[in-house]
Amino acid sequence: MKEIAEAPAAVDVSEGEYIRLLGYPRGYELEGRSRELAEWAREWYALHGQPWIYAREAGAVEIGESAVRIEGVDFHSRRLWNAMRKAEAHGAFLAAAGAGREAEEEANRLWREEKPDEYFFLEVYGSAVAEHLLTAAGARLCAWAEGRGLAVLPHASPGFAQWDISEQPALLRLAQASGHDLPARLRALDSGALLPKKSLLGVFGLTRHAERVRRLTDLNPCQNCAMPGCAFRRAPYVKDSWSRSPEARWQGQQQ
Repeated sequence: MKEIAEAPAAVDVSEGEYIRLLGYPRGYELEGRSRELAEWAREWYALHGQPWIYAREAGAVEIGESAVRIEGVDFHSRRLWNAMRKAEAHGAFLAAAGAGREAEEEANRLWREEKPDEYFFLEVYGSAVAEHLLTAAGARLCAWAEGRGLAVLPHASPGFAQWDISEQPALLRLAQASGHDLPARLRALDSGALLPKKSLLGVFGLTRHAERVRRLTDLNPCQNCAMPGCAFRRAPYVKDSWSRSPEARWQGQQQ
């Protein structure tokens, strides 16, 4: 596998992940007005959303003293550096995913029409779609690696834990460096924010030491992956997403 570029026909965001991003506590069950709005947001997106995913295998990857160098560009994510160093990673995949601009535009229209409830549920659903798509890309990479005795590490993304968002423009340029267009238009502002904002970039490390990865919880892609029904799952999903700080959860909703 050198490259994935596709627009999935459907997106199946798990209710648990959607509820998490909505800000409800663990185990909460939607009912009444919240259930109605959540179902409406899903139905609207199923009819109008334009999801896409992209991933390509990077060229030269080096693990330096404090940064990961990918095709000559240094990235200073402590999380990515730690994971790739522990796993003795030899390669990486650059990934991008987006919920499309349609949901974002509709949410903005709803806000202008003073419909804050509909705005919020659709806005958050767009975030949930972007997260789901990047996870789905990871599952595709895991399936490819499994048959080759390799292992794909949990992804790291700029703007989340231990990776400054200011490096996002450089990562986007690198993802686009293959000469092939992404499935949808995506650009990064000088601040690091992406447009459309319901988009994510990520780096998945790649290692030949598959058994080592499966033994270490913080490196085990299955234990850090919420993808339901994966045929290649080797361990249960244990990451406590609710433990993220309120600031980190808010930031995730803004992606």
